[in-house]
Amino acid sequence: MQRTVQLFCPSLSKAVQLVARDDQRLDLGSIARTFALDPATVKLNGHFISRGVDFIASSVTWKSLISFFSSRGLSTGTPGSAALLVDGKISKSGCKSKFLLLLIVFLLVDYVD
Repeated sequence: MQRTVQLFCPSLSKAVQLVARDDQRLDLGSIARTFALDPATVKLNGHFISRGVDFIASSVTWKSLISFFSSRGLSTGTPGSAALLVDGKISKSGCKSKFLLLLIVFLLVDYVD
């Protein structure tokens, strides 16, 4: 079964919706990229979820995650519930790539002159 899950990152005041299958393992790397967060630091509803080197949860599916949060009275991100809260450190890679792009442009302009 597919479901729409709402995610909200309070530190960025940004909300997104994603469509996930019940049996799909959590892709925390994808969630991190959506909010420009460091994937190693991402937490959902304040819970750190075990993940592999590819930032995909090794054993947690969307169905099991929603069931876990629901049983504890936490938001599930599903219709009739508040969004799942996403927290983590802001990724610095976006800043580095913008700086590198500006540096390349600067060097090209200097080279052309």
